[in-house]
Amino acid sequence: MSDAQGEDAVAPRLDPLLHEPVRLSVLSALAPADYIEFSTLLRLVGVSKSALSKHVSALTDAGVVVVTNSPTDQRARRIALTEAGRESFDAYLRRLEEIVRAARGQAGGSR
Repeated sequence: MSDAQGEDAVAPRLDPLLHEPVRLSVLSALAPADYIEFSTLLRLVGVSKSALSKHVSALTDAGVVVVTNSPTDQRARRIALTEAGRESFDAYLRRLEEIVRAARGQAGGSR
């Protein structure tokens, strides 16, 4: 297979923490919202409670999301993107767009 862009071309890297499919689904659900309750996120993402908890914990440990208790139901947990998490996800999406443009043979640059 030949390199169409030359030997010096460097592919944009995607953050592996965010690129994992379940985490990507979580971030995509959270991006347009202020927060989402865990039970709602569970339905949206479609994984088991333990799997979602594991992925939310990884994102929390990395400072991408924050988990808080609902003010109306202390048993309910709310998940929200942190400011740093929103910036990281936006950067991830920009890199992904660069990859798609390159795959389509389109010039780089902003939208």
